[in-house]
Amino acid sequence: MKTIALSSLIGAALLAGCASGPPPRTDFPPGARAPSAAEAAGLLRGKSFNLTNPNGSSIRVDHAADASGGVAIYFSGRSDSGTWRTEDGRVCYELKTVPSACNDMRLAGKDIYIKRDNGQVVQLVPR
Repeated sequence: MKTIALSSLIGAALLAGCASGPPPRTDFPPGARAPSAAEAAGLLRGKSFNLTNPNGSSIRVDHAADASGGVAIYFSGRSDSGTWRTEDGRVCYELKTVPSACNDMRLAGKDIYIKRDNGQVVQLVPR
């Protein structure tokens, strides 16, 4: 699987988001730690999250609760679906129409962060 981050999943929508607004965060918060694959799966399974771009636009990611590992992603009036899985310190997505991706994942307290291939760190905010 080609390893790229969630920012590549939505192409031009994120490029536009990174072009305006405050500069994106490029480091995980101090003290953030990498979760085990099992811990990461437990935090994501059956949950929906929003990610906010620097320009204020958002991406919604819905993780299935069942063993299918299904995922749906909504962005810029579009959507895609596929599967998700976790590895130690990472979450990976296999999607139908946009490139597959693996993202470094860190926990800071109860907050979940991922790092995109462009170096941008974003928080997964529960819906």
